Amino acid sequence: MKTKTKIASLLLTWSFSLASQATVFNFEDLNANNGGISDRLDTIHSSFDDNTEQFSWDVDFNSDPTDVDGFWLVVNNGPNPKSADVNELAIMYGDMATGTLTTYVYNGLNNANSFINPAIYLQTDTFAVDSSSISIDIDATAINAWNGGGSDYSGISFDENIGIWFHVSTDSSFEYLDGMLESYSYGSQGWYDKKNLTATVVPEPGSLALLGLGLAGLGFSRRRAK
Repeated sequence: MKTKTKIASLLLTWSFSLASQATVFNFEDLNANNGGISDRLDTIHSSFDDNTEQFSWDVDFNSDPTDVDGFWLVVNNGPNPKSADVNELAIMYGDMATGTLTTYVYNGLNNANSFINPAIYLQTDTFAVDSSSISIDIDATAINAWNGGGSDYSGISFDENIGIWFHVSTDSSFEYLDGMLESYSYGSQGWYDKKNLTATVVPEPGSLALLGLGLAGLGFSRRRAK
């Protein structure tokens, strides 16, 4: 009986360990308008899975159709991202006319062209756009694996805290060369610049199942021991 109890206890410990390692962090703001033309923003929902490195960013605008047609976005795990140093984070540029998302290493400059000089290109993805919303869902594994920034580089990620540098724009113009962003300009912009916001922690379903298995095994062994 002692052996079975020990096995069940080890299974429970292993399950707790896996549950803590595989986590999804969720963030939402149901009243997202802030400065400039960010009064077009209605809600923001975001998530990051620290196991698969899947990142999502979903925005609803408060008019249909919206006149917002471009944006740039940086996230991290707390401080305002626009104050980050060179080569610490990744910056995403969204072309809503084509649904094209190009990601670069953030060069530390606080402006709309923070991808240039030296323009370290990371990845191109597509995202969903309709007349009143955008929805980004990308695998950030390769983005986060870039090793040019050393230990200070975190790419696209957040945990229990999130810092956000999100600027939307109107009358936007994106130009590309060989699939990479060459220039970005706009008529007007709005800013959603936040720091140390709280994200909720949601264990992944697989981790919860393993945790339940460990608990069930422990309960079974205790019943057998009586």
